[in-house]
Amino acid sequence: MFQRVIPAAVALAALITPTALSAAPAIRITPPQGARLVPGQYFDLRVEYAGVTLSAVFLSVDGVDQGIGLGSLDAAGGVTRRKRSFLQKGLHTVRAQATDSNGSTDITRQLEVVDVMQDLRGLDPVRNVIILLGDGMGASHRTAARIMRYGATAGHVNGRLAMDKMPGFGMVITSSLNSIVTDSAPGMANYVTGNKAQNNQEGVFPDNTAAAFDNPRIEYLAEYLHRTQGKSLGIISTADIEDATPAANAVHTSNRNAGTGICDQYLDERSRSGLTVLMGGGRRWFLPSGQFGSSRTAATDYVLPAELASAYAVPAGAIDPTRDLLADFQAAGFNYASNRTELEGVPDGATKLLGLFAYGNMNVSFDKIAGRRGNPDVVNAYHAPDQPMLDEMLGTALKVLNKNANGFVLTVEGAHIDKQSHLMDAERSIWDVIEFDRAVEKAVAFAKHEGHTLVIVTADHECSGLSILGASTKTTAELQGLASEIALVNPTDHPARQAAVGLYDAAAFPSYPIADDGYPATPMASDFKPLQFGFGAGADHFEDWLSKPKPIIDSLLPDDIRAELVTAAYAVNPIDRKPESDNGFFIRGPVPGTQAAHTATDIPLTAFSSGSPAWQDFVGVMDNSDVFFKIVKATTRRRFR
Repeated sequence: MFQRVIPAAVALAALITPTALSAAPAIRITPPQGARLVPGQYFDLRVEYAGVTLSAVFLSVDGVDQGIGLGSLDAAGGVTRRKRSFLQKGLHTVRAQATDSNGSTDITRQLEVVDVMQDLRGLDPVRNVIILLGDGMGASHRTAARIMRYGATAGHVNGRLAMDKMPGFGMVITSSLNSIVTDSAPGMANYVTGNKAQNNQEGVFPDNTAAAFDNPRIEYLAEYLHRTQGKSLGIISTADIEDATPAANAVHTSNRNAGTGICDQYLDERSRSGLTVLMGGGRRWFLPSGQFGSSRTAATDYVLPAELASAYAVPAGAIDPTRDLLADFQAAGFNYASNRTELEGVPDGATKLLGLFAYGNMNVSFDKIAGRRGNPDVVNAYHAPDQPMLDEMLGTALKVLNKNANGFVLTVEGAHIDKQSHLMDAERSIWDVIEFDRAVEKAVAFAKHEGHTLVIVTADHECSGLSILGASTKTTAELQGLASEIALVNPTDHPARQAAVGLYDAAAFPSYPIADDGYPATPMASDFKPLQFGFGAGADHFEDWLSKPKPIIDSLLPDDIRAELVTAAYAVNPIDRKPESDNGFFIRGPVPGTQAAHTATDIPLTAFSSGSPAWQDFVGVMDNSDVFFKIVKATTRRRFR
């Protein structure tokens, strides 16, 4: 539906590199060639010049001279025009020239303003948008969750996931601005800006400055809809709330790891984003440095350039690691919940909500459910014994957000599908798909009840190259009884555990017993033959086909808790995980490092809408940046002339 301008000279959109003395000046324009906008969407225009003693520079937009000269350039050799926008649909041309002793360079870039008013069929727009993003969730993750949760009989599934039942279905191309393999920052940001971001960056385009918060910005979906329609923003994640996916809905930075500044910006720029609900882990960023569990540092904080803060009428920030951000949120009118019990007690009249249920990442559903069933060792070790499930967080968020008659944009992330796939812990990853799908079910039920709501379920990328091999030919008890095979490294040696992989007919139809809470009743019953998984983008690890009793230590945790977990014999890397590192057979992974990697594989997207046929636009193969324009179209009321 939405056609892009084909980049004619992609190389010139790459980072400027030092030029040889004989070369003419180099110029970079951002937004880059191929950028697309909706009418009125704000963006920052930046042009960077590099040459040998420049003698002249020039910049025009749609033929209008922007009046810059050498004195206009900043210390990095560039010029930035903040908060620009185009109202007229079609192509707009940016032209830049530079001259030095080696010659002149003259380049143009075309930006496209997409007509989202076309083909709206005169129907009422949707009021609410719910984006459910299973981080790292590919087709195999969804399939495995369906098998584990419902099973199959005689080739027919015994039940379908909530995301399976949605009428709209498509596949998404996930590449970032600078790679076919995205990380989570652009993986999310591309959906909600309509433009490609560079890996590790969110809500900005790359520039040649070292500062993490001064890059040229692009307006997010929530910012645009809050400004133009008065909608609120909600963000929910099972990760540390400073993590890439949640932050890529409201925060503008070139460094996804700058946690102090990221969490400060959530509050400081809420007038632009409409932020009303923020829930997940990450309490460590809200506590003053020096307190137990705090990760606030000066190095990860932020200060905006004065001209940027002035242009967008937002606070400039400050280097303040001792800031009590939790108290500041509460002073701004946010009700605060630190655990499941407090979340259940949020007043019915609450209009703003902050929930921080762990110091770093929340625990995975596998370990949260174990805690609820009487084995709280893991959640206690993480100092988070009473955490809500994702669907419970969603239910409360919807009550708060639905008070805005103008509607809302809500992003819901199931974060550990990705994180546990990185750690090649298939079981914990798939349990999190089940948890995520329960949130999907609740979102669809809300849409059906309230009407005029668009629900989108997708992922930012696929992680680990997960594949469902089949099912074990040996029971859990039989696998546990096998001798250690860690010494078998010769290709002529065939481990008994490898021979236990049931392929084709031997896979049959494994049926997991399901408890009343909706999750598998036991990790691995002694007489059970579990599903078996491979990792096409896996790293070195040992495999024994058994449930992992302890999780790997999360990377997003305060140093205090990481140190405690190391002392308690939690492993730092998958290859060190016991008991498989004592008993399992060694698998040489195809990727370097200690963890599995993201892949460039297309990922599924499913959609549902109530009171609108908006879901019909989410079919076929689409780019991740296309989704933004489809959402804006769904929320736009047609103007009749």
